[in-house]
Amino acid sequence: MKKIILLALLTAPFLGFSQDSLKIGIVNGDVVIQNSIKGKRFFEKFKAFNESKSNEIKAKIDLFQQKEKDFQAKVQSLSDDKRTEVRRDLQNLQTEIKRMQEDAKRESDTMFNEGLAVFQKELAPLIEQLAKAESFDIVINDGPGSNFLFYSAKVNITGKVIELYDATVKD
Repeated sequence: MKKIILLALLTAPFLGFSQDSLKIGIVNGDVVIQNSIKGKRFFEKFKAFNESKSNEIKAKIDLFQQKEKDFQAKVQSLSDDKRTEVRRDLQNLQTEIKRMQEDAKRESDTMFNEGLAVFQKELAPLIEQLAKAESFDIVINDGPGSNFLFYSAKVNITGKVIELYDATVKD
């Protein structure tokens, strides 16, 4: 099947089909997001959020470690009931730390995915606008997972997309 398609593509110019050249643009959406004003702001906010959650979790871990240290220092002088109570409190604190970590991961993932969805929604019309303005027949995303071995810098429109995206910033 591939041979038939290749043969058709190679013989098409000889069969009277249009010989107009195809204008292709390449954009790396990840680079646009990382280097644009809005993208930099998003990643600053994302980093601050994650640092805040990390600090909350670290404070809880420090509290656990202090309580555990205090327990170890006093374990011999405590009654059996008090030892059981303190051990239960320590287990509850460990569970709380684990939940905090899971919640922080889930919130971070959600924030990241929602942010990417916003970028995709905002960038798609800009890329289409640029493609129409510069008469591109096709624009391809050169992000993670793409298999480009080479393309000329003249088809890379990432910088132009960043400029257009930055122009949408109002402040």
